[in-house]
Formats: sequence, C-alpha cells, structure tokens
Amino acid sequence: MYRSRHKEDLDKRTLNFLSSTDIDEKILYYDILCTKAHVIMLHKIHVLEKAEVSRLVGELNIVLHHPEKLSKEGYEDIHEALETHLIKKTGLDVGGKIQTGRSRNDQVITDIRIKARDDTINVIIHLIALAKKLLVKSEKNLDSIMPLYTHLQQAQIGNFAHYLLSYSEALIREIDRLFSLYERINQSPLGAGPIGGSLLPIDRNITAKLLGFDNLMSNSIDATSSRDFMIEFTSNIASVMITLSRISEDLIIWSSQEFGFIEISDKHASTSSAMPQKRNPDPLEITRSKTAIVIGNLTTIMTILKSLPSGYSRDLQDTKIPFWNSVELVISSLDIMNDVIENLTVKKDVMKKASARSYAVSLDVAEVLVTKYKVPFRTAHQLVGSLVNLSIKNKEEIPFNSLTTSDIKVVLSKVKANIASEKLIKAIREINANKSIKVRNVEGSPNPREQIKIIRKRKVQLQKYLNEVQKKKRRIDLVKQNIANTIKEMVTT
Repeated sequence: MYRSRHKEDLDKRTLNFLSSTDIDEKILYYDILCTKAHVIMLHKIHVLEKAEVSRLVGELNIVLHHPEKLSKEGYEDIHEALETHLIKKTGLDVGGKIQTGRSRNDQVITDIRIKARDDTINVIIHLIALAKKLLVKSEKNLDSIMPLYTHLQQAQIGNFAHYLLSYSEALIREIDRLFSLYERINQSPLGAGPIGGSLLPIDRNITAKLLGFDNLMSNSIDATSSRDFMIEFTSNIASVMITLSRISEDLIIWSSQEFGFIEISDKHASTSSAMPQKRNPDPLEITRSKTAIVIGNLTTIMTILKSLPSGYSRDLQDTKIPFWNSVELVISSLDIMNDVIENLTVKKDVMKKASARSYAVSLDVAEVLVTKYKVPFRTAHQLVGSLVNLSIKNKEEIPFNSLTTSDIKVVLSKVKANIASEKLIKAIREINANKSIKVRNVEGSPNPREQIKIIRKRKVQLQKYLNEVQKKKRRIDLVKQNIANTIKEMVTT
C-alpha cells in the first residue's frame, strides 16, 4: 500500500513480524471517528467535494457497524487496512485523497489519545464506585473495634471503619491525579503530519474541536513522538493497583483462621482439589499478581521509550500492548474489589475479643500518665513497657489485670518514676479498648465522631467528582453526534 519506492512487497514473515492489526482492533472505532473529522476538514479546505465526503463517510459507517467487512490480512496496521478498504470501495480518485495532510504518525497518536481519554473517564468512574463502597462499609463498622497494626504487630486500638476509610483516602488521591492527567491527554496531535506538519492549508483547530480536544499540541515533533502521557497514565494505574494489592494482603491475612476478623464471601473464594475444608481468597491473590504485571507494563513502556531519538520510531507500536493491558487489568481489579468489599462479613465479636486481649492500649496508658500525672513521656514509656513485660510473664489474658500493688511498686522502684503506686494502678485500670478510641479526639483518629465527619465530607467530594466526570463523558459522547450532524449538514446544503 505505502511502498511507492520499493521494488517488491514485504515477505510474509516480515509482515507478520511488523503487523499490529490485531492490537489495533481496540482503536478501529477511534480511527474511523478521527478519519471522519479529517474528511470534514478536507472538505472545508476544498480538497474533497460533497459527493466524495458522502461516499467516504458511507463506507466508514459500514465498517463501523460491520467491522468484520474490513479485511486485515496482509496489512501493517489498521490505518493501512482502512485506507485500502476505502480506495477499493470508492476508487483511487476518492479514497486516494483520504490521507491528504496527515500521516500514520499523527493519526495513530490521535487515536490513542482519544481512547486514553475514554479510558481515563472509565477508570475514574470505577474508582469513585469503590471509594463510595468503602464509605458505605465504614458507616456500618463504626463499632467494629479492632487492633491496628504496624510491622504486623498490634500497635493501637482502632476500628474497621477507620481502616476502610484509610483506603478511601488513597483512592480519592488517585482520582485527583487522573483528573489532572485528563487535561494533558486531551490535546490534539492531528495535523502534525509525519514530524513537520504540511504545506497544505489544513486547519488543526477544526479537527480538534470536532474530536472534543481542549487544545492543540503546539510542536509537531512532540505531537507525533511523545508518549509521556502513557507513562503517566500507566504509573497512575500502577499506583491504584498497589493500593488494591495492599487491601488484598490485609483481607487475606484477616480472613485466615489465625485472625478470623473477616470472612470472604463464598462468591469470591475458591476451594482445594484435595482439601475439602479450604476457602481460598483467590481473587485477592490474583489482584496481587495483576499488580506485578501492571508494574512490569510500566517498566516495559519506559524501557521502550528511553533510548528513542526524536521523531516517530516503529518501536512506539509496542507501547500499545502494555498500555491497554494495564487499563483492562485495573478496571477488572476495581470491579472485583468492589464486589469483595460489598459482600465480606466483618466478625465484630472476634475483633472485639482480640482488642480486649491486646496491649495496644499501652500508648494510651502512657499518655494518661503524661496528661493526668505530669510524668515525662519517656519515663511513662519505660514504665508502661516494664508493666507489659511483667503482665505477659503472668500470662494474663486481659492486659495488666494480673498486676498487684506489690508488682507495681517493684516496677516503680526500678524505673524511678515520680508517681504513687495507687495512681499508676488507677491509670492502667481506667483504659480499655472502648475507651481508648473514645478519648482520642485528634482529627483523623479512629474516634467514631471524627470518622462520621470524614464520611460525610468524602461523600460530598465523591459526588462532585462524579458530576465532573459525567460532564466530561457527556461532552465526549456528543463528539460522535456532532460529527454526524456536521457531515449531514455539509452534504445536504
């Protein structure tokens, strides 16, 4: 098709090695849309007559609604296949004009950007849905008292609502980043040509407006060869997947018999071929592995791009595979996590029992000594640590309950704390798991009053995000209709 200088065609093995037609199935719709906008512009600059526009658009619509009619065998990419199809159906005098003023270089990146714009909106919508689900689950678990962990060791007392809210915060930051990315994606490279534009009087603003772009890319070299938005998008996707992987890891651990804090629904648990008792959280495990794939995809894209000279190189073709694969993986993973969160059972009684046995109230005891009895924090830290050691040796199930007045006095004599033994006993007796949460009033703490405020605030924020992304989606949805209306008006007036 494009071999004007060559004396012979590519051999079949070379063509198969070069061809991206299978990959390009994902952008056929966008290539047709892009070509329609280009046809409109060519008519406006008097390259195409009305009748030619009508014939070309008619054939484009046939392929749009019946993509199986487009032969892809023997072509390097979908762009060559589509142009060849148009020439066969309308003749060289008409179809041969379709590539006037554009190159595959600006054509393919325009298609990719339009698809990436749709994908960004889709990912944002899925993120909003999961963040909302976490808020709803949080509301139902304000009373689910549980130990919080650092280094996988019990650290402080919190509740399951507080845990869920921590990940809703992370997802909201991901949404922010994707909204910002959207503005950088939504810039039109069409009309930049192979690398240096065209001497024809093409109007890039016409096609940009028709395709719903906010701005033009201002440098033709940058427009055709830059793929930094793919790095940024895949990096954002990898960040989302890392968050999902961390949630998965927590839920896997907490659904084990050793913890028993939660139970994954039967709908999301597989079994063993040999061990009938098994309920394996396989979707969560697969989410962890998919995260590794996305991180690998990001590395692949960056490695392809790192040594390329300026201008288009064929290497760029292979960035599409890991890019689109990452989008598919994040959307499926968000869907699965949404279902898992909605259907998991929280074992509040098990969590409460673990909290009652936990020494995670130790910091609270130390802070009572600081605030109520003016003991220096480092002294309080030593004192409570010694009390924990002694209580553990006594093998008491409830923290500090085994300690006697004589035990307290022994510890006080070693630590040299300036506090009466009866006051210390009072301090360690007055703090329990329930009170531990209630007496913490710092913003962002597990105190249910604080969490209720955050839930309300985040619900409003997520609704604003949803309104904004739906506005963007409506605008994009209008692109197809606006192009159709413009063509109809063009060929009938």
